[in-house]
Amino acid sequence: MTSCKVVLMISAVLVQAHALTLGQAQNTMFAKNLDITIANQEYCKKYYELAEANAVWYPSLDASASYNGFTRDNSINITVPPNKAMPGGLSVNQNIPSDREELGVDLSYPVTAAFVNMYNVKYHDLAIKAKFAQNAALKNDLSFKLGLLFFQWDFSFSQTDVQKNLVSQYEAAVAQLKALEGGGMAAHAKVLQAQARLESAKVELSACENRSDSMRIELVNFIQGADTTVVPEPYAFHADNSGPLSVDTISLNTGRPELMAMDMTISQLSTLNDILRGQKYPNLVFDLGYRYGKPGLSLTGTDFMAYGVASAQLKFNIFDGNRVSSQQHQNQTQIEIARTQKQMLINNFNSSLKTTKLQLTWAKKQEQAALVSVDAAHAFSEDSKNSLLHGTVTSLDYLDAVNNEAAAKLAVKQAKLMQNIALLKLYYVAGKELKY
Repeated sequence: MTSCKVVLMISAVLVQAHALTLGQAQNTMFAKNLDITIANQEYCKKYYELAEANAVWYPSLDASASYNGFTRDNSINITVPPNKAMPGGLSVNQNIPSDREELGVDLSYPVTAAFVNMYNVKYHDLAIKAKFAQNAALKNDLSFKLGLLFFQWDFSFSQTDVQKNLVSQYEAAVAQLKALEGGGMAAHAKVLQAQARLESAKVELSACENRSDSMRIELVNFIQGADTTVVPEPYAFHADNSGPLSVDTISLNTGRPELMAMDMTISQLSTLNDILRGQKYPNLVFDLGYRYGKPGLSLTGTDFMAYGVASAQLKFNIFDGNRVSSQQHQNQTQIEIARTQKQMLINNFNSSLKTTKLQLTWAKKQEQAALVSVDAAHAFSEDSKNSLLHGTVTSLDYLDAVNNEAAAKLAVKQAKLMQNIALLKLYYVAGKELKY
């Protein structure tokens, strides 16, 4: 009963398995990959930072309320010496409550900061563009890694198919030898040798299936997929619509997102110099206020009074220990570093481009040679099969021919794998957007 349940479960899994295309895998990755999710969140955060920078253009409106209590009252002492108008003079001593209550509203505008803020806004706008390019580069990097995983998984799946076919041929050969043994035309030792080959092929088949399953699980985890009962649908690169793919005409795209991001970063650093320069400008701030407090402006008043306040403050830095100039020198050095890093990246891409073109050319030649080898190996295998029936070749010779045919088929699959990987790497290194 238990074995029946196992068979039913295995059958259910096989029925549910479906083909997964590289395009579907890429769409799933874009939707669920956490690195992309974080990058998109950081991109949105840049817009809030830009909104914060734009806020400096607007005046600031603040409300305030205060109460100050003192342990002693204010006192006024006025003494007038005797004079013609006041022969007896005058002496006044008065205590005035010193507690103070006040409500106020202030409208202030930093004139200098608003002028310098145009560089700050530009800085954050460049940050958005740099982050957009960085996100595009991230998607391309992940798409490149996905392509490598998918092609390797597809190869391991094809390798399993080739091995399954080899096992089937070995099984047929063993059955044929047993029939010949029954007719007295083959020795029992030959049957044992063939069975040993069959068991060895089955062990290799199990290893192939394990590798294929491991690659499948790795790819599904990479794209954050939920369905692990999938099989690869073969994918082949297609030439651009402009015409056949010419390896020699592919060159580095200087507008690729990695380089664009570095350009935006360099522009950001240049803008930062303008922001730092603005710190040396005179700082002018205007302020308008309205107050309602007790006591008011009257020294002897004890009632609430409403009054207005206007002020202008100009502040100019004379000496800061060369703090700003040191920051400018640091920033300028960082600009030079970024330019050097960009050139290094371009050099690396160009070097990889040359190497990858050679790898692609070699992979195409390898595939052509492998296809010729398959035809020859198949013809030899069929001839050996017929010769075995007539007793002109040994069973081991036939099994060797079958094994050589399987190896030739696998060589074709491997050559196709190398060609796909080389073309994928060529597109990636050249800066082509990878859309499957």
